[in-house]
Amino acid sequence: MRIKIKNKAYEVKISEEREGTVRVGVNGRIFIFKKKNGSETKNSCETSEIGGKIKKEIRAPITGTISKIFAKEGEEIKIGQKILSLSAMKMENEIVSESAGKIKKIKIKEGQLVKANELLAEIE
Repeated sequence: MRIKIKNKAYEVKISEEREGTVRVGVNGRIFIFKKKNGSETKNSCETSEIGGKIKKEIRAPITGTISKIFAKEGEEIKIGQKILSLSAMKMENEIVSESAGKIKKIKIKEGQLVKANELLAEIE
């Protein structure tokens, strides 16, 4: 998501890593928040920056067949933009970008079978 504070825009991505641990990406920096041991309050947590930039890769969430590729190499994309469609278990799964940038390389073709976690595209 994109938020604006005092006229400055921030790209923010929040996901739960596991129970009691949340991953927050802000403008390419990643922070991990963990609930402190024995803590009774919801707001008590520890944070650690795990460094570097948010990975700009699109990987297959499940094994399936690439039905349609919507993005092209060299195309500028936004967070949440539909990149491709993956067919698995008689369902179409839209794969969207979690990062903004330019499509550097598309590693797959329509009709190709891919495995879970296989690299589909790179973003720069």
